[in-house]
Amino acid sequence: MNPNAFARDTLRFGALWTIGMATLSLSAVRRQQHVLPPSGPAAAVHLTLVARLPQQATSGIDEMLTELKRRDSSHHYYPTNTLHVTIRNFDNMKDVDRPQLLAQLRHCIGSLRPFSLRARGLGVSPNSVFLQLFPEDGSLSDLRRKLSLLTRDSHTRQRATESRLLRDLLFRRLAFANLIRFSGPVSFPFIREIARHRTTNFDSFCVEALELVQTDRLFSAAGTTTIDRMPLGR
Repeated sequence: MNPNAFARDTLRFGALWTIGMATLSLSAVRRQQHVLPPSGPAAAVHLTLVARLPQQATSGIDEMLTELKRRDSSHHYYPTNTLHVTIRNFDNMKDVDRPQLLAQLRHCIGSLRPFSLRARGLGVSPNSVFLQLFPEDGSLSDLRRKLSLLTRDSHTRQRATESRLLRDLLFRRLAFANLIRFSGPVSFPFIREIARHRTTNFDSFCVEALELVQTDRLFSAAGTTTIDRMPLGR
């Protein structure tokens, strides 16, 4: 693992942790009611390229989620067979030519080698808990850069608040997998339980294929359709 890249990712995750924990603590004081996003076929409006976490890499994660669920079962816990890394989202592409996009993605993905990610520690956003993932080399950055060049002519600009822009900038360069979506209030004991796993180490795993999916924001079984599975080159 490149120590400089690891240090940069650690700083970015640290910034997100600070923002997320401050927001969560405030929501706990206010007893804010978190609401899950809609799911199912009617909400499957997101076109996204993802890498699924292999089942052999999720045993320790599953144990941790089971324990957290015992502490508070009111939240949405992602089933381990749905855990994934978002490589690139194509929601901001208008009137995309789907066959052309698929052909471009297959060519781009097939030209790159599999890459490894190390799972280490939990992070928080204002509405979720996620698994922090650290690339073992620069392959993921190269892939995202190539995908950005591939689709840049189709991008549309969107207005956003400064805080949203900051989170987007931080997240864009990171790899992570959502584990929990908050539903209802978040208690201080639950926040402390999350923080206990701030630096917990999990397994490394190799990403050998990517999937283009049409999905909802919860990546639910009912709302997710795999359009194509594309192996990385060897």
